[in-house]
Amino acid sequence: MVQETFLLEVKPGTEQDFEQAFQKAANLVHAAHGCLGSELKRCVEQENKYLVAIEWETVEDHVVHFKNSPAFEELKALIGPYYLHPPTVEHYQEVQI
Repeated sequence: MVQETFLLEVKPGTEQDFEQAFQKAANLVHAAHGCLGSELKRCVEQENKYLVAIEWETVEDHVVHFKNSPAFEELKALIGPYYLHPPTVEHYQEVQI
């Protein structure tokens, strides 16, 4: 399993609209092949900043299958207009210690 994570800043004043749009976008992600779930967390210190975490079975499920699907284009149309700037997406795997 891998976790896709990114910090996202939305345009100030659009937080509630973004959260509603993200809920619709999450349905698209959850229906994607290899998606295991997602989380959206709002920053306490900066209301327009969010932490997004999406769990995938493999990196390829995200970057090959989902990002090349019509659902990804629909996701961008839903939440893209709220971005203050494009986020940097990274993938993480659990380390056994």
